[in-house]
Amino acid sequence: MILGVDVASIARIEQALQRHPRFADRIFTAAEQRYCGAKAERWASRWAAKEAVRKLYGSARAYPLPWMHEIEVVRGGGAPRLRVRGADTSIALTLTHDAGVAIAVVAAESLADATVRLTAPPGMVLAARPDDGNKGTFGRVVVVAGARGFTGAPQLAALGAARGGAGLVTLCVADGIYPIVAGRMLEVMPAPLPDSGTGTLTSEGLDAVREHAQGASALVIGPGLGRAPATVDAVLTILRTLPCPTVVDADGLNIAAASDFDWHQAPHPVVLTPHPAEMARLLHSDTQSVQRDRQTVAVQFARERNVVLVLKGAETVIAAPDGRVHVDSHRVVALASGGTGDVLAGLLGSMLAQGLDPFDAAVAAVTVHANAGLLVEARRGRAGAIASDVIDALPEAQERLRRAIQRDAGARQGDYRS
Repeated sequence: MILGVDVASIARIEQALQRHPRFADRIFTAAEQRYCGAKAERWASRWAAKEAVRKLYGSARAYPLPWMHEIEVVRGGGAPRLRVRGADTSIALTLTHDAGVAIAVVAAESLADATVRLTAPPGMVLAARPDDGNKGTFGRVVVVAGARGFTGAPQLAALGAARGGAGLVTLCVADGIYPIVAGRMLEVMPAPLPDSGTGTLTSEGLDAVREHAQGASALVIGPGLGRAPATVDAVLTILRTLPCPTVVDADGLNIAAASDFDWHQAPHPVVLTPHPAEMARLLHSDTQSVQRDRQTVAVQFARERNVVLVLKGAETVIAAPDGRVHVDSHRVVALASGGTGDVLAGLLGSMLAQGLDPFDAAVAAVTVHANAGLLVEARRGRAGAIASDVIDALPEAQERLRRAIQRDAGARQGDYRS
């Protein structure tokens, strides 16, 4: 825990404001000046807060220290928050004044984390986590993924589901790669599918898929499956007979695109998670056309094909058949690494398994995934992060977002002034 504390004389700050006309402009933002008005204790409290933040940065040896005007105490309903160099932070702040002085205390677990403030978009929901819940409470995800040469994708998807909060995760993989995958899965239950030695999903494994999918809350299909002819037939059969809400990703999308699969045939809600090139294949178009008007493309496809669409990329677009649309505001370069899309597919499956509406599940998964990426970026840097780093950050990102949702709900019920 890193602390910063400062005590400021209210009279001294008031005198500085009176004697030096440019003092306020050099130290305080326009919003701070409007809020403080004629109340000297507010000016002094904000001065103390800025000094306390600089001391916190100094304790963490985070140089150069921010200038006073780069630190802002932000109001907006609820407790005051801190913004540093234009970015929201999660640095905790306490302000008080008494006996002629203003006192500010700031605290953070680590400065890297504190400079990442996780905010939930309006209307975002997460599944409840009751204290008396058990693994059955939080649903079961079945992941159908992987092929010879693509053994990482199924593991990443399954762990994304587990770290996303699903109570149980079963990972169905071809028998030819089962030893590789099973040897690394502890918390996830691996299940071999008969494959006649091919190392790929074939119609021979469909009965086993159906057996494992009985009673499943959500299905994830596609990561690392490959596009062997026998796999194409098996995937199309699964899509026509879905046993539960399903996330279709990667080769599941490529197979559907090449086969012109009619998504209206799917018997349960479907969430598709294409990146721009996969979206272009689904539309029999090109990536440039997709990127030219991402929101219109996503909304139109979701409405016409009766699916929830997650068009991945910087500012991911989520569209529902009923016209709902959400554009995620994040641009996280740390997520530009192989396997992070597999993690998102599994995470989305866990949100479905926990009972969220498909659109709400997509918004929640994309937001948690992006914020996990921000945490990884703060701790490891903009380059070199890998998908397993994101998996490890998922629980913290979700918990901090859950608290943000609770905090915002509390702020709407009352304004705490400082």
